[in-house]
Amino acid sequence: FDILNKIFLSVIVIIIVYPLIFVISASISDPSAVNSGKMWLWPVDITFAGYERVFQNEDIWRGYKNTIIYTVVGTVLHLFVLLPCAYALSRKELVGKKILLWFILFTMLFNGGLIPTYLVIKALGMLDTMWAIVIPNVVGAWSILVARTFFQQNIPDQLVEASKIDGASDFYIFRKVVLPLSLPIVAVMALFHAVGLWNQYFNALIYLSDRDLYPLQLI
Repeated sequence: FDILNKIFLSVIVIIIVYPLIFVISASISDPSAVNSGKMWLWPVDITFAGYERVFQNEDIWRGYKNTIIYTVVGTVLHLFVLLPCAYALSRKELVGKKILLWFILFTMLFNGGLIPTYLVIKALGMLDTMWAIVIPNVVGAWSILVARTFFQQNIPDQLVEASKIDGASDFYIFRKVVLPLSLPIVAVMALFHAVGLWNQYFNALIYLSDRDLYPLQLI
């Protein structure tokens, strides 16, 4: 079984890795060698002219800068909103928790649609600004539910109660007790949101008309 398992996984690795190696090799190979099929794995007649042409384009650098800014700012805002919200919803003593949770879950089933959302963004004066990219999807119901479940299962009530007995406030407990114990979920949520921001293009396509603000994907 171990031998067959290793063979199977090796085949899967080859299937996944080969296209990546091919793309990298093709990017530094002579185009005629790639088009004629002479290059199938390793680079042929290595040339970096393609990279030189790409990075001579100022739009590429500006797109990278914008995407990095959107990703960093958006991820920080995401964690700033998500973590306190999810922790509060995980506490049994929160008044009206079920009602709040219902409102959050409702957004997973229904949304206003593209045109009403666009009108809201326009009315808030966020068109052609960074905020049109980072604010509308700053946090979602799915992220809140995942983080809430983590807090419920990994932050013991006894620990919170002991902190309160020692005189700690809710904000102090959250900052000094809960967050240091929640680094795994912080990392996961940050990664998920950062990847989504890095790859997203639709909001930029809809809300941005100034080319200087385009993320890399639109460029």
